[in-house]
This record gives sequence, C-alpha cells and structure tokens, in this order.
Amino acid sequence: MLIREAMNGHMMDAQILSEGMSTRYLELKKQRLGYFVDWCEKKGVTELEAVTPNVVRGFIVHLQSLKVDELNPKKPTKDKPLSPLTVKGYMLIVQAFFSWCDREGLLEGRTNPTKKVPRVKAPKFVIQTFTPAQLAELLDACDMDTPYGYRDYAMLLLLMDTGIRASELCGLRLGDIQEGYITVFGKGSKQREVGLGPIAGQALWKYINQYRKALGPKAIEDHVFIGQNGVPLLRGGLYQALQRLGERAHIDGVRLSPHTFRHTFARAWLENGGEIFKLSRVLGHSEMQTTQVYLRDFQSREARVEHAQFSPVERLKLGKRSPPKWRSSKQDKGDRDSR
Repeated sequence: MLIREAMNGHMMDAQILSEGMSTRYLELKKQRLGYFVDWCEKKGVTELEAVTPNVVRGFIVHLQSLKVDELNPKKPTKDKPLSPLTVKGYMLIVQAFFSWCDREGLLEGRTNPTKKVPRVKAPKFVIQTFTPAQLAELLDACDMDTPYGYRDYAMLLLLMDTGIRASELCGLRLGDIQEGYITVFGKGSKQREVGLGPIAGQALWKYINQYRKALGPKAIEDHVFIGQNGVPLLRGGLYQALQRLGERAHIDGVRLSPHTFRHTFARAWLENGGEIFKLSRVLGHSEMQTTQVYLRDFQSREARVEHAQFSPVERLKLGKRSPPKWRSSKQDKGDRDSR
C-alpha cells in the first residue's frame, strides 16, 4: 500500500474519533504527517513496506538539521534549528501513525519500523509564569474607558482567575456565564464547570452589559468576546491583544501567551495550598500525569525558596567565622618567611 493512502485512512479515522482531539491538533497532525510522507516520497520511498527503521532514523536526522524558518517562513528565526521538543512532536505523530497501521494489519506481520528507533528526548525546562507585579502591570495597561480596553481587562482577569485555555476563552458563549462559575467546552469535547471569583465575575458582568454592545452591530453574536467588526474573537486576535498589552506594560523575560496565564494559575493554586486532584479537574486534564508536571515544578521552586533555611552553610554560618588561631599564627609565620 502507498504511504499516502495509509495516511489518508489514518486521518479519516482521526476525524471520526476526533472526540478526543481539538481541531487545531487534527490540523497539526495532518501537516506533520504529510511532511513525513512528502519527505519519504522525495527519497523514493512510496510504499508502506519500504519504510524501514533506517528510513525513520533518516527522517529524524533530517528534522534535526532543519532551521525553523524552513518549516515556517513566517517566523523570524533565522538560522535557529528546530527545538528537540518540535522534533519529538513530529516523531510522536509518526509513531502514532505506524501504531495505527499495525493495528489495521497494513504492516502484514512486519515489525513497526518506529519501535527499533530510539525515542527522541527533549529537555525539561522550568515552567515560565508571570510574577504578581507583571500581572498588575498587564491590567494597568488596559484602557478601561474604551470598549476594547475593558474587553481586554475582562479577558485578562478571566485568564488569571480560571486558567482556561485560549480555545475555551474564545469559545465562551453568553449562556456559559453563571453566577460564581463558567461552563467551558474543552479538549475531548468535554464540558466542565470552572469557578469564577467575585472580582473577575464583576468585570465580566460589566463588560457584557456595558461595553460589549459597542463592539459589534446590534451585538447579535452570542460569543462573549468580540473582535474586529463584531465577529467572535479568534485565537490570533487573543494573541495579538496580549502582545499589544505586553509591549505597553514592558513585559519581558516571559512568553506572552494564554498558556502562560494557565501555568501561572496552576502555580498559584498549589502555592496557596490547593489540592492537585482538584487542580486537574479545574484545568480539564484527562489524566493526572499531565497535572503532575505542575506539581514537580512547584516542588522544585519550593525547594529553591527554602534553600537558605536548610543549607548547612547558612545553618552553621560557615564562612562567616574568624579564622582559627592556629591557622592565623601559621599564616603569619608563612608571611614572615616569604618576605
């Protein structure tokens, strides 16, 4: 069977079973798997049975040699190689494809070629979060006397207060706003309720009842957040608004994205004594393993903060004492001898 035909079948199955996937992930899956198939065809490997472990290894080496702008010309990242995390992302999709081929019997008894290839490892970095001062500066950057400025103010408070995803914020409808909580439609086509604090709730109420109608003709659109020309705010518009506010507030050293607010929310939840099981439910994680990433990062940061309290150097005041008398006398004698 042709690799491209197998890919088409795999994508049809993914579309049918898209209950566990976002539309954005399906698009990413199609793009990355399509890139793998294109690369194989350019190498003369068009049949599924012709894909060997060495072909897969060659694809990994190819990805590791690429620059970011070769895959995405829109990104101003000249001469910057693909990150190990991106390479790993491509390979996870390729591995999932061949696992599907194996389950469908398309490999006809042959071993899955990705099973003999070492897994691509990506470094684990400390999760970036906003500082309290940066959160305050972002809120101060909103022009609350204008409809768009107050919309941005309400969006920021909602992101800070709930930790919801960008897609969940953009998909929020007027009927999803309740007293004390919101209902969001998250990954896996699953609805969940997320608590809403009084401050964020009041800002959201004021935006909807006082400013929102000015953003669109007759405000017939039932999405909560409105973009240009009265249409629903999309992810791109949300990112642009955050970048604009970040520049105005002179925020640097941290990525200005909805996900950074999500990380900040999770960190604050744990720092304030919240249970990780409840955090997992609030964030809409289907597996606790995903939430454990925040716990590990929190524990690492907590250990760093408490370092001085438990450090033997600090506890014993090492390095702050006067030199012992025997050392001082020997040192003095050595100094005299060297004169």
